[in-house]
Amino acid sequence: MEILAPVRRLRAHRELVVARRRADDEIVATARPSPRLAWRTSELCTTEHRRALAESLIGIARASEERYLPNASPLNRVAARDQLALILRTGAMLADIDRRVAPRGVILVERLITDSKSALYRHSDADLHEALEQALQALDDQR
Repeated sequence: MEILAPVRRLRAHRELVVARRRADDEIVATARPSPRLAWRTSELCTTEHRRALAESLIGIARASEERYLPNASPLNRVAARDQLALILRTGAMLADIDRRVAPRGVILVERLITDSKSALYRHSDADLHEALEQALQALDDQR
């Protein structure tokens, strides 16, 4: 049944996305991730994933520059520009592969970047500052 192979791959991908989302929710909600979530904490802290997030933060920093004309980007450029130092510090922490980071912090950064309802896309500078501080603290939390 070669015809059903793409359907099976799509179903497996959807199941993995759901499993990751559930694992992420549990990791964020607890002080210490359960050992049964080791597969997800390992995925989150890979060099490739960390570098991708760091590059996204650098892209956000560039997009917030005043020299760019307003466009259809949902990014709150004013807030991002005001929080540029924290954005770059977060990116630097993720890019420093020799430094251990906590998976909870990686999830918080990932959600900040990818969730259209995150503080990065809302129109409040205070929200973004708080979200970045929380992510930085969580990244550095090595219990």
